[in-house]
Amino acid sequence: MRKTTGKKRSLPEASAPVEVGVGSLGSIIRKARLGRKMVLQELADKADLSISFLSQVERNLLTPSVSALKRIADVLDIPAGSLMFGAESRKGGVGIGLVRRGSRKRVVFPDSQIEYEMLTPDLRRRMSALWLKAPPRSESGPVFSHDGEDAVIVLRGRLKIEIGGVWYELAKGDSLYFNSELPHRWRNDSDSIAEVVWVSTPPSF
Repeated sequence: MRKTTGKKRSLPEASAPVEVGVGSLGSIIRKARLGRKMVLQELADKADLSISFLSQVERNLLTPSVSALKRIADVLDIPAGSLMFGAESRKGGVGIGLVRRGSRKRVVFPDSQIEYEMLTPDLRRRMSALWLKAPPRSESGPVFSHDGEDAVIVLRGRLKIEIGGVWYELAKGDSLYFNSELPHRWRNDSDSIAEVVWVSTPPSF
């Protein structure tokens, strides 16, 4: 799933702040970069990302998208999964993540009323679950594809999803499962807000 802003605008390569800790995503990237005697500017140039963005990632101020993580991993010549799943999950760390309704990480973008709330603790697990609130006449933008599988459950309103050139209209209570390697996007053609839970494995945003 590609979560874009709504008026045919693209999302930045980041989602929400994450907690700092031992084995955090930023520390993993920094350690791998320094291990290859690579300065931040060199990594930014080779990954086609801004140096300020990477600096914030290494300081755990931003969580990069899956596509950005893949570019970083390719430059550092390490498995993308080691970044996406994080050190804690690889070492069999805490396997339970309780996310209270009032403490969900929220993602809101400028000039857009589309909202995302993260139902999973972060994007470094083996799957991601997002609560999407799509205002009337909003859309995700151009078709997008990624490795893995997606599942969508409509909680309120109606949402159209295009998969491989075919549109599917979902109403409250409907669900849809598909191979996310197929180009896909969503659109809310109605006059009412749509709320859905969107699950992706591996994590995608």
